[in-house]
Formats: sequence, C-alpha cells, structure tokens
Amino acid sequence: MRAIQDRYGFLFWLRWILWFAGSFILAALCWTALMKRLFGAIQGPELTLGWIVAVFGSWFILVIPFMRKKEQIWKRLNQDQERAVDAWFMGMSVFIGLLLTSCLGWSFVFKDRLHSAAGQGMDPVWAKAVFGSWLVTLLPFLVLMYRNADKIFKQAVDTQTYIPNFKSIQVDETKRLLPHAITSKIRTFPQALPGGHVVTAILKNGERVSDVFILNYREILGLYDHLELHFQASDIDDVQNVETRDLPAYEESRWLRLDGKV
Repeated sequence: MRAIQDRYGFLFWLRWILWFAGSFILAALCWTALMKRLFGAIQGPELTLGWIVAVFGSWFILVIPFMRKKEQIWKRLNQDQERAVDAWFMGMSVFIGLLLTSCLGWSFVFKDRLHSAAGQGMDPVWAKAVFGSWLVTLLPFLVLMYRNADKIFKQAVDTQTYIPNFKSIQVDETKRLLPHAITSKIRTFPQALPGGHVVTAILKNGERVSDVFILNYREILGLYDHLELHFQASDIDDVQNVETRDLPAYEESRWLRLDGKV
C-alpha cells in the first residue's frame, strides 16, 4: 500500500524556515545593490532609514504567503478571522509601501543635498517632505481601510447571528464521493458557482434525481427538494448538467446538506 505523504511535514517547515531567512538576505542584497546604483554610497540617516524600510518592508511582504499558509494549516481561524487577517496584511503592506515610496522618492529628489550634508544629522527638509507626503497619501487609504474593516465587521456579525433555515444530515463521505468516470465528466461542465456544479443524477436503476449539488467535481454536498439521500454515489450511472438558467428559485428551507455542517 502506498504510504500517505504528509504535505505539511518536515520538508514543508524546512522550506518555510529557509524562505524566512533566505528572503531577508535576498531583500537586503537586492536593496543594497539598487540603492547604491541610485544614490551611490548608502550613508547618512536618510538613506539608512530608506534602506531599513525597504529591506524589512519587502521581507515582510515576501513572508506573508507562508505566514498565511501556516495559519490555514493549523486552522486556528474561522472565515471571518481569515478575512480580517488578510485585510490586516494588505493594510500593512500598503502602509509600508507608501512610506518606502515617499522615502526613496524624496531621497532621489534631494540626492545632491543629502550627499553634501552627510554627517550633519537628518535633513529637516527631507524629513518634512517624506513624512508629510506619506501622511497625505495615507488619508484616502485610511478611509478605504476603515470601510473595509466596517464591512468585515458587519459580515462577521451577520455570520455569527445567522440562524440556518436548511436541513443538514451527516452522511458518510464514502457514500458521497463520486466514481472517477463521473468526476471526469463533471469537469467538462461549466460551474454553477465557484467550485460547484448542479447536475441531474441518473441512477443505475434508471431513476433521475434532479438538482444534485456537487462540490469540487467529486463530492455530493447536497440535494434540493429532497428530505434524505436515498442512494449512494456509486449508484450513479450518468450525470447531466443543469444550466444556470434552469435552476429552481432558491429557497434555503428546501436545501438538504449532507456533510452535517450548518
């Protein structure tokens, strides 16, 4: 019997550690080379601050995919929390990116001024230009971020106070997993919604079961206008796609979910 491989075992975490450390080194080397090309020697508090923001900011952005994957593997967050964390990561990325753009942009404008004043402390004109323009550009972003946070909060409230009006029963997954031939045919059908298909199932005894909802091409997730699952996936001989225009008007009370979840 073929051994089941752990997708998130030792090799996954080894790659995570290597990318975590390697991306920082990569960011430092790339920004050092780029800033030397643009400004010559990286000296003075202005260029040093720009280098720090560039390196740590880009490193933060580079490790975000792995940080998100780690949380998804551990499944510590619900969907509302996932949206909030994604919004936070996006906000921090934009926040850092705007500071970096302002810092490097004004450093390039005042390049000659900064080199001539090297060793005399931070140039107040540069500081006012950088932080002033950064704060101004942040204003519309803060408005959008607030609206997004408010939307996420309202969605979370709706989710947590939602009382389902459909029937959900627990049917063993082995009875709901479709044969390979049926799965292959469903892959040729257009999706009724992301990851989902609605089909008419034709059983081996000739019976037709309408409005069967298939998740990810392979799993019977639910039925419409049925009180129970009176067949198994292995009983299906063929399937026919139900066009979106032919779907019945959706009423939640007529939906039967088969994985026991609500």
